[in-house]
Amino acid sequence: MKRNALILFALCFCMLVPAQGRRKGQSAVHAEYGYILDQGDLKGGFMVKTGYSKVFGDAGFLGKVEGFYQDYEVTYMDEQILPYQKYGLNVNAGYSYEGLAPVYLNGWLGGYAAYETVNKGNTKDPKYSAEFPVSVENFIFGLSGSAEVEFAFARRFSLLANYTQFYDLKSDFSKSNFALFGGLKYYIN
Repeated sequence: MKRNALILFALCFCMLVPAQGRRKGQSAVHAEYGYILDQGDLKGGFMVKTGYSKVFGDAGFLGKVEGFYQDYEVTYMDEQILPYQKYGLNVNAGYSYEGLAPVYLNGWLGGYAAYETVNKGNTKDPKYSAEFPVSVENFIFGLSGSAEVEFAFARRFSLLANYTQFYDLKSDFSKSNFALFGGLKYYIN
């Protein structure tokens, strides 16, 4: 038993040794799954995002672009619960504190554009069968930000955990939401 534990420890150590620092111009792809928590008029749901990121220079500056999908519920007049979906593209600039390598603390700030669908595109509310006074399908935009912890467990792979906040600036149904994510990042070069 002790021999097996020693071999497992040695393998894990060998995987961690090459997982050192980032390089200028390094690129990565990532995929994350998250849960949108209940808050106010918003009922929780899920979110997925996948994207591409790049390291700029030697000072910890980052950039990323990602596609995302959100599925949750919003409250409408007289406590009606409506399904809500959003498909979008998110662009962020970021900074990474690398002093704890192979653990990186990343901060992101940017904006997004998305297409929202409320009530599955049905233009009448479910309780009164009244027409919605605004469109149930719209292009919207907003701001986003994330606080992320990245653990580089192998030369090309990292585990991600983050908190992401979205502020909808144009939606009539959803104003703000946040999600907790977990995911995986693969460094291409």
